[in-house]
Amino acid sequence: MPQAMWTGYLSFGLVSVPVALYSASEDRSIRFNQLHKGTTHRVRYRKVDEVSGEELSSEDIVRAVPVDGGDYVVIEDTELRKLAPGRSELIDVTDFVELKEIDPVYFQKSYYLAPRNASAEKAYALLREAMARENKVAIATFVLRDKQYLVAVRPNERALTLETLAFADEIRPAESVLPAFSLRHDFTERELEMAEQLIASMSTSWDPSRYHDTYRERVLGLLEAKRAGRPPSPAEAEPQANVLDLVAALEASVARARGSRAQPQRPARRPSALGHAEQQAFSGMSRAELLALAAERDVQGRTKMTKLQLVQALTDAEAAEAARSAS
Repeated sequence: MPQAMWTGYLSFGLVSVPVALYSASEDRSIRFNQLHKGTTHRVRYRKVDEVSGEELSSEDIVRAVPVDGGDYVVIEDTELRKLAPGRSELIDVTDFVELKEIDPVYFQKSYYLAPRNASAEKAYALLREAMARENKVAIATFVLRDKQYLVAVRPNERALTLETLAFADEIRPAESVLPAFSLRHDFTERELEMAEQLIASMSTSWDPSRYHDTYRERVLGLLEAKRAGRPPSPAEAEPQANVLDLVAALEASVARARGSRAQPQRPARRPSALGHAEQQAFSGMSRAELLALAAERDVQGRTKMTKLQLVQALTDAEAAEAARSAS
């Protein structure tokens, strides 16, 4: 069983729960060693004094921050610990917020929190249950490896998870990073309709087991082929830009997606007029799914309709078709 990477207390109000922190993920990247070309000699990195050339041990090295004039200010570990005594042992909850209020751009890395001992289990379980019922996450700060983190502690079915967050001044505004471009364009009704149909045809429930690191798998295949003296598998085709004829590209994409996925369940038609139950069936669909049905029924003005208007229009269309079939 993995060892806890940190132990301390989760503090909210006057309650302090002894907890331990465990990493929720692992890096599965393939690790490459560096070799001297033409040999099997490993390349090593050493810590060397750039002036004297002397190789240094960890005990000979201190941390420092450069300042003006080429000077440095040396900071000792004991000095850092004195800045916030005890903070490295405390996850200090200051607020509770709804998870949907936090933009995903702030999330960095996930951990699990567990009660540190049996005596902490009841308080831990109580906090998890109360947070789950209130649908809230705790916002807190704590110090790990000489760095303070802003964190969100949230409940899941089995534990509390801790997500490290970026501070506000660590997030770069999009306009300061991206080149200038415009989101204001005149889309045709057909372009919007096909884009929404493509989203609907590719929509599914979240299942993380469906996704794999295919690049890592191909690298492992390359390594195995080279070890066995076989030629590597052919490379995938290079991606090509295709934005000149949007409608044609979207139509082809929808057709391909529909061929590989089950279509949304359509309400059964009945010869009698449709009632409340049929409206509920339409109401359970997303707007994109409703748009796809509306396109099949040739409902006019569909892309400008709200979801409620689409439900009513499809209900009316079904009723009209049922009436025609009955006559």
